[in-house]
Amino acid sequence: MSFKNSILALTTLLAVILCSAPAKAESTHKGEKSVGLRGGFTTRNTTATAGLYFSYRFSEHFRISPKLDYAFRHNDIDAFSIDVDAEMPISLSSSGRTNFYPIAGLNYSSFSSHLSSKHPDGSDNSSQRESGLGLSLGAGVEYFVTPSLRLALETKGVIIRKYSGGWFSLSIGYVF
Repeated sequence: MSFKNSILALTTLLAVILCSAPAKAESTHKGEKSVGLRGGFTTRNTTATAGLYFSYRFSEHFRISPKLDYAFRHNDIDAFSIDVDAEMPISLSSSGRTNFYPIAGLNYSSFSSHLSSKHPDGSDNSSQRESGLGLSLGAGVEYFVTPSLRLALETKGVIIRKYSGGWFSLSIGYVF
């Protein structure tokens, strides 16, 4: 399947999910927002990551979560990653404090390769930046310690031409 067909298939899947997601007007979750910090690991260049996230809940079982992550330099490569993920929380407890959520979304990443070499102009370093659009698929588990404190563990695969890899993260956030 070509990259364009993959994007089209994901967009169609997200549209179907959006149209079929139950919308309860009386839901206490509708309009819930959270913002927080993320930290983790990426398999692409086997390094630590750090980032920020925001999420907005449209209904009990659907939210959008944009995320910004930075993969620290290792093996002369570092990266910025921007995700816009659709998440569908499914309660694992009667209290609603623990949820499982599948993740599907779009990713834009920009990778920098830092090469040490001596140039004729006297400089010692050169950098090359490559960017790409891709897909992210994964799952997460969240636990609400209090109504305003959220902890989460997420794992997902990011599929980008030449730079695919796994991302694992822990997050802590404020819910309002």
